[in-house]
Amino acid sequence: MYKELYLKYKWYLLITVPMSILLGMASMSVIAIISDAIGNQLDNMKYGAEYFFSAIFILFTVGLTNDLLVVRMAVNVSYDIQVKMIRRVIETPLSQLEEIGLPKVIATLTEDLNTAEKFFHVVPALIINIVIVIFGIAYMAYLSWQLLGIVLAFLVIMFFTIFFLLMYTKKDRVAVRESTDAMMSHYQHVVLGIKELTLNRFRKYFFTRKIFSTATDMRHKNHRIFNVLAVIEQWAQLLIFAMLGIIIFVVGNYWLLSMEVVAGYVITLLFLLEPIEVIINSADELVDAKVAFNKIDSLRLAEVSGWGQLKPLKTEKDLDSSGVKLEFKNIEYSYTLEIDDKIEMFHIGPISTQFNPGEITLIIGGNGSGKSTLLKILCGLYPLDSGHIYLNDKMIASDEVEAFRNNFSIITPDFCLFEEIIDAKGNLCDDHIIHDLLEKLKLSAVVTSKKGVLSRLDFSHGQRKRLALLQTYCENKSVVLLDEWAADQDPLFKDIFYWEILPALKKRGKTVIVVSHDDRYFDCADKVLKIEQGKLVDLDHHQKLTENECLSTKKIKE
Repeated sequence: MYKELYLKYKWYLLITVPMSILLGMASMSVIAIISDAIGNQLDNMKYGAEYFFSAIFILFTVGLTNDLLVVRMAVNVSYDIQVKMIRRVIETPLSQLEEIGLPKVIATLTEDLNTAEKFFHVVPALIINIVIVIFGIAYMAYLSWQLLGIVLAFLVIMFFTIFFLLMYTKKDRVAVRESTDAMMSHYQHVVLGIKELTLNRFRKYFFTRKIFSTATDMRHKNHRIFNVLAVIEQWAQLLIFAMLGIIIFVVGNYWLLSMEVVAGYVITLLFLLEPIEVIINSADELVDAKVAFNKIDSLRLAEVSGWGQLKPLKTEKDLDSSGVKLEFKNIEYSYTLEIDDKIEMFHIGPISTQFNPGEITLIIGGNGSGKSTLLKILCGLYPLDSGHIYLNDKMIASDEVEAFRNNFSIITPDFCLFEEIIDAKGNLCDDHIIHDLLEKLKLSAVVTSKKGVLSRLDFSHGQRKRLALLQTYCENKSVVLLDEWAADQDPLFKDIFYWEILPALKKRGKTVIVVSHDDRYFDCADKVLKIEQGKLVDLDHHQKLTENECLSTKKIKE
């Protein structure tokens, strides 16, 4: 990604080079004037006050201009990286995101982005200070090229040893970054599993020991990294002061050099202390940024073109309130499962079936039989390995999958609620419509909406599912997929769901597909499909219902 960013902002960096040259020249001019005043006394100065004040004015003007450009670039780069990474995550197929894992994605969006941004904060400062050091060396060469040999020898030793030490820490930096993924996973378990951890002290012990083990490993590696950085800082300082000592006490006593030369070298080296320190710190941050960019690239997120936000969609043509006919011919999908530390392949299909508008289909089967996976295949969240999908008798091509997905609303067990309630055209829904639905869902007493935004979302899982259903109603998509929606509802609301909500969706002409274990409600469906080990069995539920089941459903209706 950093190569794309470099190409976009290369003109900033190209401007930095001439600005750095001007800054270097102005800085060395100020140093030369000060050195001249100290070495030749005030009466014999080569340069007057007008030179000094002109030099510091140029230094101020060029420095401020450069800093403003750098700030502009840094802020824009930060924005571009954040927007592009969000787009990449959103455009990445669900199956690939699940394979990567939520903790790794979260760690990248929080840790790696902030670290990667430093690359474009650091590079301009690095260029400026390198140029200043070069001009400082040039000025010292002007004063005495013989003495410059000693300075260059020290600088070469300094930069080569520092480069070696920084590269020595790279392995630990990569390991720390990998441990950050593990810690992010631990944090997730701490938040989501706090009830279980609180109630089971043995589980709490084993889990906290696992966290502490990861944290201890990170501590050891960070300790090594920071030890090396401390050595680098003190080593650079030692070499600078050693150079000053040699110039003052050795060269000044044994070489026949003027006071102007000695003073010029001493002042220049003191002035270069900060630029050299900035170069060293910048090199350290560039190593971190490189590790972050490598981590971002390793996630294999979807590639997106451009750097802007998502373009507004013209949804009027995509969204259709009427149901659609769905047909699946010989569709197949495979994925891997880790069972007892062994990788096993689970296969769905081949499956051929059809779903019609104004029809309720129940999908049943045991746990792990592939029901939820089948739903995600049906709506295009998982890519097909083989087979074809037909929408209203038109085969869906690979480049039409995104538009195809827009026909579906889905509520899965791990659903996510949003505060904003969106209508069929992508606008915030009218509050009167939301209020009527909240009343039907028995939630109007605990939640309200203002300009299409819900007042709160912190409810029980069953109530949150009702809010998810509210969003589905407002979206008004052609196909409604509901995965175990009634599992967390009380018996009263199960009756409402099967005998009121589903028939209402059917009456609106929706194509309704429901994953369910509630065999007592099979009579509400037009069709029941059973899946076993990834294979689909079409059942005639009117024949499969036992006499007791029929009596039970009849009683419920009454």
